[in-house]
Amino acid sequence: MAFNQSKLVENIFSMVSLRALEYVLSFILVPYLLIVLGPEKMGAIVFSQSVMVYLVLISSYGFNLTAPRALARSDSSNYAHIFSLYMYGSIALGVVSTIILVLGGILYQYLGYNLDLPLYIATYTAVIGNIIFPIWFFQGIQEMRYITILNLVGRFICLFGIFILVKGPNDYILAALFQSCTPCIAGIISLIILTRRFKSLWTVPSFNSLVKIYKEGWLIFLSTITINLYTTTSIIILGSLTNNTVVGYYSAADKLLGCIRRMVSAVNDAVYPHVNILLKKSYVEGILFLKKQLYVYILFGFCGGLILLLWGDKILLPLLGESYYDSIVLFKIMSFIPMIVAMSNVLGYETMLSLHMESTYSKILISAAIVSLIIIWPLTYYYGGIGTAITTVITELFVTFYMGYVIYRKNIYSIK
Repeated sequence: MAFNQSKLVENIFSMVSLRALEYVLSFILVPYLLIVLGPEKMGAIVFSQSVMVYLVLISSYGFNLTAPRALARSDSSNYAHIFSLYMYGSIALGVVSTIILVLGGILYQYLGYNLDLPLYIATYTAVIGNIIFPIWFFQGIQEMRYITILNLVGRFICLFGIFILVKGPNDYILAALFQSCTPCIAGIISLIILTRRFKSLWTVPSFNSLVKIYKEGWLIFLSTITINLYTTTSIIILGSLTNNTVVGYYSAADKLLGCIRRMVSAVNDAVYPHVNILLKKSYVEGILFLKKQLYVYILFGFCGGLILLLWGDKILLPLLGESYYDSIVLFKIMSFIPMIVAMSNVLGYETMLSLHMESTYSKILISAAIVSLIIIWPLTYYYGGIGTAITTVITELFVTFYMGYVIYRKNIYSIK
């Protein structure tokens, strides 16, 4: 596939514009929900969403990384075949994840726990949306503007629904539904567009073809699941050891910092196919590109983290009010997380996966998950949300330094 500099700039602009607008919408929506719903109900929603993340990961199976790579290295005549292959692969895994959800819910109630079934049904729409919105396809064919446009259409529809219908804590089910159904709206529109644009888009692939992509994506899937063992699982553990209110305090800080992380991840998503093509064309140019990106992230990330650390209270309290005062310390503890994650994305996501170092990448993340699971239980048990925040920082630092060490030992960035 041909690729030029202007296309890269367009893709980065599209993805960064999406994240910028998401940031603006989150800047409006997140404080509104946190204030209207309160820490307890917001914590319940976040806890439910954290459970659904695992079902999303099962249905995704790392296709967000393997599918764009396959498309980037193919030509347009194979687009429909690749789409069908990965889409049906995702649908099959979606069925598996649904069965897991139902069985898990039955077991949960059998053990005597109260299950807020309407809340979990509402958040489950995110799983459906993740399957039917093929972001990986638009990313792979280098047309990120579709991701931007379709995402924004869905988000604006849901945003209006929230502001019109969500007025208090009792409306938390509607709030969860509107937050989760954005990808469903975007997915329906995207499938209509793609079906009209490409012929034979829904050709059922062979069983052997599905097995092949599952084998290809296994290590990446394992890595993705592992990442969530020390990210999403931390919220589940926090909720299990404390209560929804503490989860609400933690999620307030995490969601605001997440706006920044999503902005950085947008650049990584846009650059990833370009890095694959660049490395194939010229290994030296590809490595130099990655090094420059890493230096930029370190410079701007450190300055941004310092601002969040020093003036975190002046950012958080005007947005959320005094009821979220306990979120300030958590916000400051995690202030450098966006920079740390940005560095690890370049070292792992862009460098290691582009160089087919999936096995090493997976081992690093498994090690990080083990470290996280070892320290999060005692830290969260004794220090609550502060312990969870400290665990998050330690784990992300472990990942970044471990990846940096491996790349240093292999002299991957030694090119000047």
